[in-house]
Amino acid sequence: MRYQHKGFTLLELIVVIAIMATVTGVVIPRINFGGDKKQIRTEATRLAELFRRASDESIFKNAELGIIFTDTDYQFVKLEGGNREGKWVQFEDGIFRKREWPEDFEVELQVAGVPVVLQSPEDLVFDEKTRPQVMMLSNGEIMPDFKIIIDKGLLDDRWKVATGVDQLIELGVEGEDSF
Repeated sequence: MRYQHKGFTLLELIVVIAIMATVTGVVIPRINFGGDKKQIRTEATRLAELFRRASDESIFKNAELGIIFTDTDYQFVKLEGGNREGKWVQFEDGIFRKREWPEDFEVELQVAGVPVVLQSPEDLVFDEKTRPQVMMLSNGEIMPDFKIIIDKGLLDDRWKVATGVDQLIELGVEGEDSF
């Protein structure tokens, strides 16, 4: 009499484990473990640090740098050719490359206390009339004064990055007394 074993072969187990590993490798990176609040804080911190770095870079290289915000991204620009005849051009790569806002982010920009309507990146054309909304000058100034507020629309947690009184760039939660 011959017994039939019921169960899985080694090959079947290896295939199942490989499928599970592949699915896990695709799904896990897409899960937002820290939540929306952490994502907003991370993006605001990144933007503040990039502003500080751009300001340092403009002083170190004696160059004028700027930033252009759209409704879905932001990008740093540099002035090439001098103040009168110069043209603002975008950085192609590196730390000042173009960066997109994460999905579902809402961004508000105020320049010199006035709200700015952010245009679509498709409407942005780089020509001799292109100007950044905020500039980091070679003398160490950031002008004009600005405030950018970042949130996901449904949260009480709205982070802001702004020109500061005590610091060059200040970072904090909108509505808190840190500013």
